[in-house]
Amino acid sequence: MDARPTQFRVLAFAAALVATPVFAGCMAEAPPEELAGEPEGVESPEPTDTVDEAVAGSTVAQAAASSCSTSSVKGLSLQIIAEARCLNADAYVPITKTSNVTFGSAVFAYLEKPAADRLVAALKDNPGKSMTINSALRTVAQQYMLYNWYQNGRCSISLAAKPGSSNHETGLALDVSQYSTWKTILTNKGFKWLGSSDAVHFDYAGSGAVSYKGLDVKAFQRLWNRNNPGDTISVDGAWGPQTEARMKKSPAAGFAKGATCGSAIMYDDQNGEIEGVDEAFTRDPSDPEFFVPLPIDAVEAQGELEHEACTDHAH
Repeated sequence: MDARPTQFRVLAFAAALVATPVFAGCMAEAPPEELAGEPEGVESPEPTDTVDEAVAGSTVAQAAASSCSTSSVKGLSLQIIAEARCLNADAYVPITKTSNVTFGSAVFAYLEKPAADRLVAALKDNPGKSMTINSALRTVAQQYMLYNWYQNGRCSISLAAKPGSSNHETGLALDVSQYSTWKTILTNKGFKWLGSSDAVHFDYAGSGAVSYKGLDVKAFQRLWNRNNPGDTISVDGAWGPQTEARMKKSPAAGFAKGATCGSAIMYDDQNGEIEGVDEAFTRDPSDPEFFVPLPIDAVEAQGELEHEACTDHAH
């Protein structure tokens, strides 16, 4: 698999996505009560000062043990994003690059569609103001890295949400360095400033906001089963021991078989263009494999979407 720092190609087949079957040998995740006690909601900022591409042949567990940059699982993360977009193209939409926005070296410049649209509108309405985004969409592979570092006291991560539970995984959240400059502007566009406890963090809560909680986990589970037909797990979008065990063994640079919908798609670096996404990932919402998001109000009522709090100087 090509995992060059400036370019990454995912080849997908032109056929329609085949629904993932229920495998007789699938192993179910642990029930929720067995996963209780994991810290959720509050997190330290994602490291932004290093770029560490995956070493050929390394697993996610090896990458977590030897690096302090989520870019070391870039290849796998790009596959998770592509597979998630097969399930719902509106979940992770590329943020249009404008002249006044800069993305951190490890950032995947995606948000859910209404959030991306409102962010770009804010940028275009204020061409004289600069914005640096240090975190936007974060995949479950990246979240595993952060949680592993938190558990092991590494990489200046003092607290991290368990994989599957971070706002950044839903396509709703972004961290902006110049938060004081953009606070009022983004608030007027439907974003909610988290406050002084995590001053750089904004969550989109405006018109059309929904939660894609579990989409990235489900995308990973599908990729794992596609590449490991003799060792399949439940495709339920829930993070648990079986999914964690497979994440640890997964290739940091990505699987041999990636997303299987649409046509070939090219991902350039964070300052380049992303080609083919609009036509490659058009899906019918009536498709049984289409990922249906949760309404934000329902999610908040259930306590499933928790804000994250951290400091601006944690590393």
